[in-house]
Amino acid sequence: MEVWLTMPGQKQKTKYRQQLPGILLEAGLILGICGAGIFLLLEMLTGAADRLPFLCSVFITALVCLFTETMKKGRQITGTLIFLITGIIIFFFRRLLLAGAVVFWNKGANLLGSSAGIYLVRYQTVTDLDTELAATVFLVCLGIAAGTAGYLFFRWRISLILVLYGLVPVVLMVLTGSFPEPDLFIIFYFSLVLGLIRMHTCKEAFQQDLAFGEGVLFLAAVILAAGLILARMLPQEEYQELQVVSDAKEKAGEALYDLRFKKGQLNGLTGGNLKNTGNWTGSDETALRISMEKPQPMYLRGFVGSRYDGSSWKSIDSSSAYQERNLFYWLHQKGFYGETQLASGARLTDTSISSQKVSVKNLAADSRYLYTPYEMQQLPEGCQGEDGLADSTVGAKGFWGQRSYSFTTVQPLTSQFTDLGAQIYQLLASGKDPGYRQAESYYNAFVYANDLQLPKALESLFKQELGDAGDRTQGHTDYYTAITRIRAYLEKHMTYSSAADPYSKSGDFVREFLEDKKIGHSVHFATAAALMFRYYGIPSRYVEGYLVTSADIQDTETGQPLEIPGKNGHAWTEIYIDGLGFVPVEMTPEYYGVMEEADLKTGLEAKGRQAKAVPEETRTMQEEENIQTHWSLKLALFGIEKFLLLFLAVFDGFCVLFILTVVMLRIRASYRRRKRFLSRDDKKALCAMAGYAEDLYSRGENGYSKRAEELYQQVYQAGQKAAFSPHKIQLQEKDTCRECIRILKKELKKQKNWFDNWVMKYIERLY
Repeated sequence: MEVWLTMPGQKQKTKYRQQLPGILLEAGLILGICGAGIFLLLEMLTGAADRLPFLCSVFITALVCLFTETMKKGRQITGTLIFLITGIIIFFFRRLLLAGAVVFWNKGANLLGSSAGIYLVRYQTVTDLDTELAATVFLVCLGIAAGTAGYLFFRWRISLILVLYGLVPVVLMVLTGSFPEPDLFIIFYFSLVLGLIRMHTCKEAFQQDLAFGEGVLFLAAVILAAGLILARMLPQEEYQELQVVSDAKEKAGEALYDLRFKKGQLNGLTGGNLKNTGNWTGSDETALRISMEKPQPMYLRGFVGSRYDGSSWKSIDSSSAYQERNLFYWLHQKGFYGETQLASGARLTDTSISSQKVSVKNLAADSRYLYTPYEMQQLPEGCQGEDGLADSTVGAKGFWGQRSYSFTTVQPLTSQFTDLGAQIYQLLASGKDPGYRQAESYYNAFVYANDLQLPKALESLFKQELGDAGDRTQGHTDYYTAITRIRAYLEKHMTYSSAADPYSKSGDFVREFLEDKKIGHSVHFATAAALMFRYYGIPSRYVEGYLVTSADIQDTETGQPLEIPGKNGHAWTEIYIDGLGFVPVEMTPEYYGVMEEADLKTGLEAKGRQAKAVPEETRTMQEEENIQTHWSLKLALFGIEKFLLLFLAVFDGFCVLFILTVVMLRIRASYRRRKRFLSRDDKKALCAMAGYAEDLYSRGENGYSKRAEELYQQVYQAGQKAAFSPHKIQLQEKDTCRECIRILKKELKKQKNWFDNWVMKYIERLY
């Protein structure tokens, strides 16, 4: 009797002892996955350092959930407890909780904005509360939520969400460029792996294989210790400075970039990465398809580089752009955008300027950018707002970029910027349109602060090569002097060639081009010229994009889409005209005259001072003869190109006509055969089917199956009967013919290769 009374208690105690290791193991895994993982993200986003309140709340919540599950109606009790605790905390500490959430949110928004160019809304903090206490309350509540989520993941075995969750720190490192502390990083990922293993090995809630658990934990401890020792022996700073690590990161970034945004190599454009500069290539493959009501030539800007570091051009860094977010918010609220400034300024001087809608289909070009003209009047839909590119490059939306978009543009203006610059200066000097003047003055100050940066070494080189920078008392050398001097220097000392030597990657790109190689293409000339303009005090940027030339639109009818090939890709320099905005200036001699240029000798002013012309160097007769010879050769090649295009067009037309003919003949033969098979005269129908079966049978060089042979003999006899016997044809005999034809076609197609089948289908028209 005593034994009977004490056994239930012993069994219950034994049950809890057996479950305890499993409970502690799962609580530890939840702590590692949800605790270490979420705090890892908090450290990367906000710099949070107080781990204890958060990690304790995660572990305690996980233990409560797991212990209450062992009771009867445990899951109902767990849910009720979590609900009550959360409700009490929210009710009594709601202001502190909200204030803490705002603190962490604003810190994360600042980091994403300054490092990744991702702009999030920031909220005003509550000043009458202790921010440290608010942050602690928020961390405790977040820990309760994390512990509950981890418990649910284990109960519902949601392994896919855990795998995706494991990718978040990696994505965040790529976006922000920051690296977390190694201890939490290692604990999180090993806990994640162990948690996934446990989810897929435990059939019941607390089933525990002690040998497996001890082995896995021992292995994790060894690897964790090795990782920590390695981190101490090779600090993070030294690791990041290793050349092999730097090269691997760069190659991985380029591969991901190509996978996301590129469909192939259309031309020699580098996206600003001068390390990849080599021979200039140009493909005839269509890069952009453009639809315009009134076709017009234009420069289509893609990548715009503001920062030069000796081996690459980059858009303005995200940190600088984020610091100016309030400026651009204010400018955009007033309707002032740097990308549309040229059109806005022109409308101030002439309100009758016409506009049209342009649609672009990006077929094979880099989809990271939207290719837009300088004359753009309205930004493409979805591009309004502040971003990390600060009114320079129009970035595409989406992980894969954007392939289709449209915008509104005005008539061509880049060939008139000298006159427009003078007109807009006079208008602003007269005090008209104070709103535009005020907005332009702020944007002007931003441009001068960011687009005049020049390495000291290059400044010394330019002083040696170009001489003194001129009179800078008015802010910069006058535009005409700067343009003509830079052009004269590049024409005299540099040689254009598409077969440029690859960049050595060891020194400065421009110094190597000017002092050593002296040979290059548009990427070289545009890079050197942009920095030379900065030497003269004129804000300038490096641009890559596509040209829509007068030759491209010459035979284009209204509304007809333009096919812009990859060979129209080009790099050029743009300079800032005070009051008017950025305009393109062609500095590659090979491209002079390709696009209509402004008259540089009229209208240009620098801060109100009339520009003084600097005479260009006189060219020798030999140079003139070389130019004539060059253009004669170019015209001859153009004639050959037109002949080849005509030949290909005729050949393609013949191929299309041939394909249409054989298809139509095949359709006609199939229709006539089907009509004979369905004839009301059963004898004629059976004769037609038997004759068709005989044609198919004669093509079988490797024989047929036994079933096919038997059916063919029956069809042959039925055909003889239909042709020479007065007896009526039975329905079964027609069905046998159909079955025989089906089997013969099936087996015949397996015997023949694709070409023989194509011939039999479209030339002999048996199928």
